[in-house]
Amino acid sequence: MKLQTKTSLNFLTFTLFVFLLGIIAFYFLLRLQVNQNINVELEKRKNNILEEISSVSSGTKLPPNHNEKILMNKIQDGSYPEMYYGDTIIFDHGKQKFTPYRQLGFEAEFNDQQYYIQIFKSLEETDNLIIRIFLIMTVLVILIIITLLIMNNFTSRYAWKVFYDTIGKLSTYDVTIKKELDLKQSDVKEFDDLNRVLLRMTKKIKNDYINLKEFTENASHEIQTPLAIINSKMELLLQSGDLTDKQLKSVADTHDAANRLSRLNKTLLLLAKIENRQFPDSSPLEPEKIIQKQLDQLEDLTFSKKLAVEIQKKEDCLVQMNPYLGEILFSNLVKNAIRHNMEGGKLEVDIMNKSLVISNTGSQQELREEDLFKRFYKASKSSESLGLGLSIVQKIAEVYGFTLSYKYKEGMHAFTIDFSSAQV
Repeated sequence: MKLQTKTSLNFLTFTLFVFLLGIIAFYFLLRLQVNQNINVELEKRKNNILEEISSVSSGTKLPPNHNEKILMNKIQDGSYPEMYYGDTIIFDHGKQKFTPYRQLGFEAEFNDQQYYIQIFKSLEETDNLIIRIFLIMTVLVILIIITLLIMNNFTSRYAWKVFYDTIGKLSTYDVTIKKELDLKQSDVKEFDDLNRVLLRMTKKIKNDYINLKEFTENASHEIQTPLAIINSKMELLLQSGDLTDKQLKSVADTHDAANRLSRLNKTLLLLAKIENRQFPDSSPLEPEKIIQKQLDQLEDLTFSKKLAVEIQKKEDCLVQMNPYLGEILFSNLVKNAIRHNMEGGKLEVDIMNKSLVISNTGSQQELREEDLFKRFYKASKSSESLGLGLSIVQKIAEVYGFTLSYKYKEGMHAFTIDFSSAQV
């Protein structure tokens, strides 16, 4: 959830809660005020009635008032309460419904007789007025809340524009490109502070990347030179006839170790270059052609192992990537399928539009996928394997957004590359 959405939802939740409490308080305060005003009117009417009672003759009745009801009951035993205000409901036979009334009860003397008089004033009109006021206030408050939300959304978008611009530029920033990161200035102090920190951080990352790149290349070059000298010296010793069998074996082992170290150095350098995105150029490649080329080059090896090789092309497949990395990716998978195959086994290649599967026979047990792609992990004890082939395959797949997976089924070890999630 976006921060802007979350703050808007929090604002809306808090506003609705306050609005609910406010509208309830407003209703009771309005009702209290109306009741006080009606009480004043009832009090005035009570005084008028008392004046009328004192001025009329014994046979005269109180003048009628169609907006109110008056009840007069003789007090026989003093059981009526003292003067009080209250609310009640009376059935209106004319309208055939119950109507709310505000009442006032008090004592008065009329024709030398004590009476308990109750004055009732209808609340129907005031209740309708309260409802109308209540609805008008509710609509106005809702309109105000909606207006505030729209204004808040608009102002937030404007205020966060620099932030989203920074995020967009960071998402496309490439440390391998010489162009510096250019961030917009903002009138918001926090965003300016963030931009300054990001610029300082990216500058340091770029410097570290350049230093690491130079160190890797220099270290590789410096290591490769003495290794080449060692190999040449070992070859000269192997060609000389002055060595005993024991010495000859020692020299041969040293020569093999130096060759292995040289290959390891080149492979680790390749991994470092892949991780540092040093292969930016890309073009459409056909995996079928690269795999077929590798199989042709390794034909002697597949023949010696008596492997049955089968390529099934179900659909045309084009992959956008660096040609050099593409050749390494598919050749490593092919070499892995041949190296870890068994004599008289099978090697199958299935090519689809957005995926490729390379399967081979081998050990009769499933391998642990979480270990397969680790550096220096070897499923077999082959001395030719450095344990870095599948690590390079996975690293290339990560660079281009491919999905690499392993599955064991019916005696076949299958490696699948899904190109559908490739980064454009």
